[in-house]
Amino acid sequence: MGVELTLLHALYILCLLTIITFFIFRKDTTIICIIFTFLLALTATSSIPLAVSSIFQSFIYAITELLPTILIISIIVSMSNLLVHTGINDTMILPFTKMIRTPTLAYWIIGLLMMTISFFFWPSPAVALMGAILLPVAVRVGLPPIGVAIAMNLFGHGIALSGDKTP
Repeated sequence: MGVELTLLHALYILCLLTIITFFIFRKDTTIICIIFTFLLALTATSSIPLAVSSIFQSFIYAITELLPTILIISIIVSMSNLLVHTGINDTMILPFTKMIRTPTLAYWIIGLLMMTISFFFWPSPAVALMGAILLPVAVRVGLPPIGVAIAMNLFGHGIALSGDKTP
């Protein structure tokens, strides 16, 4: 049983390579994605009206799938910014400043807190909240910001989500 590669496959690979190239050069990929969506649809359907329609259908599909996540992240980011601007985050991190004395302790405490929060919330919004609250404490004791990011992602996205069995 052979698989026949068509022009559509080649165009898709070209699309992926173009997007990766734009990522490497830190350029915006929005227009590239829209153009390749049109070209892929045009190649698949051989119809300009259907190809134009596919662009709008892709927008509708993307917003349907991503809007809840975008809203949750934006709300948590705005709440964490509110904490910073009002100074409440200093009061909230006070108990942690007493516990976190070394970079090693900072790594483990932040990781375990992130894992605990990620058991109940999605890790992405939890990262925004935890980062705003605990990053200054960790940096103060000598843990670099990348160490905080590693701890939050390993424990939150890695450990906490690896046990997620929801369909």
